[in-house]
Amino acid sequence: MKRKLTVLINLIAISLLIFSVIYYGYYLYIGVYWGFTGRILVSLVSDGIFLLFIPVSIGLFLKKKWAWWLTLTTFVVLFMAKLAGIFANIYLLISGSIADMLGGSHLLLETLYLLLYGLIITLFSLNIMKESFGVIRPFTEWFWRVVLAAAIVYVLYFILTLILLSVLNPL
Repeated sequence: MKRKLTVLINLIAISLLIFSVIYYGYYLYIGVYWGFTGRILVSLVSDGIFLLFIPVSIGLFLKKKWAWWLTLTTFVVLFMAKLAGIFANIYLLISGSIADMLGGSHLLLETLYLLLYGLIITLFSLNIMKESFGVIRPFTEWFWRVVLAAAIVYVLYFILTLILLSVLNPL
């Protein structure tokens, strides 16, 4: 069982690393060949949270205790951001503030992302996964630490994104 868990952890780490390299490599490729326009820089800044996948994947490969904490914190941030985005889109669609040509069909994709983040949070919350990283804390203790850390990261990241967006796209 321990071997299967190690393989699963390594697959997650490889997937996160490949995603980060391809995702940011694509934007860098476009930026180099077509210029780093405001739209590309805005995308790089607004999706900067995915850069945390790089230290997460390295820590998961090395089976470090901090990697478990960073993994959960990162995915709770992504979960919170996706949940806020879904509620904002629903509100804007219902209020008529935006006209969605596709009739809200992106909500299904957004919900699938939410489920993926929830699955990863649940997987890393299992006792066998916590023990493999040397985390021996009860649920109530680690849960609030992770949620608090994620909330702080989310707020700081949101503020940083707003600042950088205002610098890159002045009115």
